[in-house]
Amino acid sequence: MGNCFAPISSNSSSTETSPRDTAPNPSTTQIGEPNEEQRLQPTSIGSNREISSSGPSRRQSTTLGRLNKHKRTSSLFSMVGPSLDALRNYATLPNPQNSLSASTLLLSSKTCLAVFDAYPKAKYHFLVLPRYPFPPQSDPESKESITSLNSLNDLKSILLKTTPSAREEILQNMNNMANEVEEMIRDEMLKSEGFEWKVDIGFHAIPSMKHVHLHVISDDRISPSLKTKKHHNSFRPDLGFFIPIMEVQRWIEDDSNMQERVDALSGAEQLLNTPLTCHKCDEFISNIPKLKTHLEKHFQDERSSALKHIARHGRQRSSDEEIF
Repeated sequence: MGNCFAPISSNSSSTETSPRDTAPNPSTTQIGEPNEEQRLQPTSIGSNREISSSGPSRRQSTTLGRLNKHKRTSSLFSMVGPSLDALRNYATLPNPQNSLSASTLLLSSKTCLAVFDAYPKAKYHFLVLPRYPFPPQSDPESKESITSLNSLNDLKSILLKTTPSAREEILQNMNNMANEVEEMIRDEMLKSEGFEWKVDIGFHAIPSMKHVHLHVISDDRISPSLKTKKHHNSFRPDLGFFIPIMEVQRWIEDDSNMQERVDALSGAEQLLNTPLTCHKCDEFISNIPKLKTHLEKHFQDERSSALKHIARHGRQRSSDEEIF
């Protein structure tokens, strides 16, 4: 049975001591953190879901229960903060379904994991990471890996330290799971708000945690954990710090100037200092509290417009139509 999850409230507060994206240490018990009822959380109504690595399933086949927020017991995590190696620890677990709690693990396959972001920067925010060893597609049960552990440190490592075939296989499997997560998010959007909105899938040019991971994040950017200009700018698809997965896949189709692209990633940190503007309408915003109010208004306007469209046409989109 698939885990279900609730969008975070926009009027709650949160204590954050982490970098841009973080996740708690793996444990067989539930991991605590400050003000945890505000985090994206699944209900504990079933086991962590395992899916085929061949690609995303149809939305109709996902099994999601009712939305439910619940408190978890506090632990060492709330006192010492998350480890920068937490994602690496997750990725190297031989049996993550048994080792990670339902409040950490969303999905798993032979090649990838999807976990809840400990400090989500939007109503829905998840991380997809490749497992190690990463088995060959021809033999998913193999204990051998098509690449080294160090080549999975970050996006730059994948682009420069893996063979072309391994690079393509790893990114495709990550994209497949990200698409599965996106479909689950859209199900929950319909249940919680009555409409769907955009979901962004991409990498940070310079990640704040060890082990490459793909962000799957709703574009509302409404979250108590979004506290600084750098937080907001790090997820703007138009700046260059947040790199959509489809763009990276285009890179590997023509890798003639791969080194140049990797060099550009190294210089992306300065993009986080870009003046604060709305990622939806480009309006200049003087501070984060005003940005939050501005984004909330965008969300309510989008919701009102979508619900009117649904009332008029009976649907928001057909199965083969794009929303945006």
